[in-house]
Amino acid sequence: MTDLVLDASRSRVRLQTFAEGLLARLAHDLELACTNLSGTASRGGESSTGTASIEAPLGGIVVSGVLGKDGRLDERGLSAGEKSDAATKMQEDVFHARHDDVVRVEVQLDGVSARVRVAPPNGKSVDVVVRPELSAEGEALRATGSFEISLAALGSDVVRGPMNAFRVKDKVKVLFDVLFAPVAV
Repeated sequence: MTDLVLDASRSRVRLQTFAEGLLARLAHDLELACTNLSGTASRGGESSTGTASIEAPLGGIVVSGVLGKDGRLDERGLSAGEKSDAATKMQEDVFHARHDDVVRVEVQLDGVSARVRVAPPNGKSVDVVVRPELSAEGEALRATGSFEISLAALGSDVVRGPMNAFRVKDKVKVLFDVLFAPVAV
């Protein structure tokens, strides 16, 4: 087995949320970024097996901006206060947790698919199957891909806008591009 550590400076995990409901056209689809990630990985004896463990602190999940209908990110679509309010609402309504709590992700790679277990600090763990793209970068290993996860399955309250004008769709898209590098000796 080869021990690897997550290179947070060369990794990126994004969450995309989408509005629905009567006044959803007036609401924003958002992209959040998971910063301050940490984690480890081990490759099995065969190159197509391995495990990974990642921690994402809730305080490191920040609103990047508004997703346009064309999928482009507008980083200036919300004020700093609106971004902060949305991140706080996510911590309280989705995770029922504090700023310093973490979401843990455990991955078991077996061939071309991986079982991903997402464990929020105060909720139910959810398993999804993903087919990540793996590529070697020297001794490092990069994994990219995406999957959807149900907020309700995690134990989230329904996230609603002011006066229940809209709600956040139950399915959130998770996009990942993570790099695990050899442990420095």
